[in-house]
Amino acid sequence: MTDLNQLREDIRTVDNEILVLLRKRRDLARAVGEYKASHGREVRDLSVEDGVVRRYREFAEENGMDPDKAEAVCRLVMEESVDVQEAIRR
Repeated sequence: MTDLNQLREDIRTVDNEILVLLRKRRDLARAVGEYKASHGREVRDLSVEDGVVRRYREFAEENGMDPDKAEAVCRLVMEESVDVQEAIRR
């Protein structure tokens, strides 16, 4: 049986991987925001956002996770993307 300290270390490793991916996503959102700003596009596109939420929920359902919690995570991630893109406009 794996000991508790090792499990906690594995969680720390996964948490770091999640944060690296979130940073990459933020950088991509910045690039999208720059494109939108230079092409006169609005920051928010609710149909795109709805599609992202659907993807998170579907993934959660297919993988035995709580879709409501997955959606909550999704909305937080998208909120940061919107903030990044709005900052470009300022």
